[in-house]
Amino acid sequence: MKTQGVTSYGKTVGYVKSVQVGDNEAVVLGCQDGSKSGLMKSHSHKKMNRGVKEEKVKAYLSKAADGRWRVSKMVSLGEGC
Repeated sequence: MKTQGVTSYGKTVGYVKSVQVGDNEAVVLGCQDGSKSGLMKSHSHKKMNRGVKEEKVKAYLSKAADGRWRVSKMVSLGEGC
C-alpha cells in the first residue's frame, strides 16, 4: 500500500459474543466496529473509505505446540451484530 501512497488509519474494536473451546481448536463469535478506521492517502491524509460499524465475525483458533492459541482463519458473516 505504501508504494501506492495509501496507508491505514484508526483501529477496529472487537467484542466477543461467545467462545467454544475444544482440545486444540476454538471458535470465537463476535462483532467488530471498524467505523473509526479505514484507508487514506499518505500525502494528503484524505480518507478514502472507512470500516463497517457493525460486522459479525467468526474466528477459528488452533492451539500450537507451544501452548499458545493462534487465529487460523477469520470470516466475515456480514453487517449487523
